[in-house]
Amino acid sequence: MAKPDPAWKQFGRHMRSHREALNLRQVDIAKKIGVVGSCYSSWETGSRKVDEKYVNNLDEYLKAGGRIAEEWEKTQRQVKTPFRFAELPDLEGAATQIREFQPLVFPGLVQTEGYARAIFEDGYPGMASAPIDELVRARISRQKILKEEPRPLALFLITESVFHQEVGNKGPELLYDQIRRVLSEVESGRVRVQIIPRDTGRHYGSGGPFRLYTFADEPSVASAEYMTGEVVISDKDRYQECVTTFGLLQGEAHSESKSLQMIRELVEQ
Repeated sequence: MAKPDPAWKQFGRHMRSHREALNLRQVDIAKKIGVVGSCYSSWETGSRKVDEKYVNNLDEYLKAGGRIAEEWEKTQRQVKTPFRFAELPDLEGAATQIREFQPLVFPGLVQTEGYARAIFEDGYPGMASAPIDELVRARISRQKILKEEPRPLALFLITESVFHQEVGNKGPELLYDQIRRVLSEVESGRVRVQIIPRDTGRHYGSGGPFRLYTFADEPSVASAEYMTGEVVISDKDRYQECVTTFGLLQGEAHSESKSLQMIRELVEQ
C-alpha cells in the first residue's frame, strides 16, 4: 500500500477539525455524502484522495464556508508540483518559530516571484515552463503565513555572498528587487535577519541549508534541503546537532541592527 501523501494528510486534518467542531461522527458525514464510513475515514487519514465530485458537498455539510474547497484546490496544486517540498507547508503552518540558515539563496518565505522563478530555472535547467510555474506558485503560496495572525517568529541567517549573487542571468535589477523585498519584510517586523560576513574565519554551515521548527504542542524538528526535496530530521540527537550548528553560525553573524544597516545600504546604492 502506498504511503499517504503528506499533502492529503494535511487536507484530512482540515476535514477532521471542521467535523469535530460540529460534534459530528465520521459516519454522520459519510451518510450525507453518500459514501461508506471506511471511505470517509480514509479521506481524513489522507490514505485516499478526495474525488472532486464530493468537494462542494463536503464544504456544505462541514459548514466550512468555502475553506474545504479552497484547501482541496491547494492540495491538488501541491501534489502536482514536481520535486516538491511536500512537508514544508505542514511544518511552517504549525510552527511557532522558524529558524533558517541559507548559504546560497534567499529563504523561500521572502523570495519575490521573479527571484523564485530564476532560482528554479537555474536549479532545473531544461525543465518545461509549466512545472516551473507550479514550483513558483507553491513557493509563493507558502508566504501567506507571514501575513496571518498569529505568525511564527522567523529568524534567517543568510551569508553575505547571497546579497551579491545574481541569478537567472536576469541582470542586477532582479537581485535589487529581491533585496528590497527582504528590507521590507525586516522593517515590517515579519522576519528577522542576520548576515554572516564573507570574511568570517569559520565555516560552520558547510553542510548546507537547514531549518529548525518549534511547535506549541509537538517536539521540535529540523529539515535539511537537498536538490530535489527536503529531509525532515526528528531524531533528537541529530536535531540537537542542527541546533548547535545554528548557534555557532549565529555567533559568527552580524547583529540584527548591523545586518539591517547593511541591507539598507545595499538598497540605497
